[in-house]
Amino acid sequence: MKKALLTAGLVGALVVGTAVPGSAMSDAGSAPLPGTGAKVVANAWHCNVYADKCSFKTSTKTTKGGDKYRVSKITNVATVKANGWQATLSLSPSGTQVSENTRQVSWTNENTWIADISGIADPGGSMNTSITTCSDGGAFKAGVKAFASACAND
Repeated sequence: MKKALLTAGLVGALVVGTAVPGSAMSDAGSAPLPGTGAKVVANAWHCNVYADKCSFKTSTKTTKGGDKYRVSKITNVATVKANGWQATLSLSPSGTQVSENTRQVSWTNENTWIADISGIADPGGSMNTSITTCSDGGAFKAGVKAFASACAND
């Protein structure tokens, strides 16, 4: 019985120490794409339970009536920030260093409806407590453009 309880406790500890796919912080924002009836939607997600590293994902999508809406150009900029005392951040993909605790990764697609970015954030520092993941996106079609933003915070 003790061995079964110890094993269950160890498995529980391992689950708590890793990112759980169903357990995430998220946010979404949208804006209309003028004259098209479509909208630009920005999404940001990251894990909220982690021991060392945390997965993140951002996306920019264009939809019309719930369906995919193709645009000339669609962009997504993911900004990931480690929050806390003397926080540092490593990111995969590495992206551009904004500061010691902030990185940005960008992606642009043409003649489609979506631009996604995903990766792994590795926050560090003596008192690091959380991360923030933001998605800033834009869509361009027939001379009009729109931008949307979302930020997931712990």
